[in-house]
Amino acid sequence: MRQRTWDEEVTLLGAGGFQEDELGQQMQIQTETMVCCVRCPVSRQEFYLAGQNDIRISEILIIHPYEYSGENEVVFRGKRLRIVKTYEISMEELELTCSELLGGRKECEDETVDRSGAAGGRDP
Repeated sequence: MRQRTWDEEVTLLGAGGFQEDELGQQMQIQTETMVCCVRCPVSRQEFYLAGQNDIRISEILIIHPYEYSGENEVVFRGKRLRIVKTYEISMEELELTCSELLGGRKECEDETVDRSGAAGGRDP
C-alpha cells in the first residue's frame, strides 16, 4: 500500500453556538477549524453510484477522526463543499466524501426543457 502524505489542508465549517447582535437577535456563529488531510481520487464506482442519486462527488478527503466534530461543510482549495458522507477507515483515519455546493440550485436549471425532453427556451 502506498504511503499517504498529509500535505493538504482543509477547513472544517461548523456551528459554534449563538451570539446576540446589537438588536438582541440570535445570530449563529460559524466555527472554522483548519486541519491536515489526504486527498484521494474519487473512484469510478463511487462517482457513478452517487450520480444515480443526483449527487456529484468532487473530493474525497481523509482526516483524523478526533479532529472531526460533525461538521457539514468544508473549504478545500478555495471551494466550499458539502460533506455527503463519512466513513471511519480506522481509528486514525476518517474519510469525508464531499460534493460541491452550487448555490442551492441544480446544474441543469440553466436551460429550460420542454416536455419532449429537448432543450428549449432559446431563439435560433
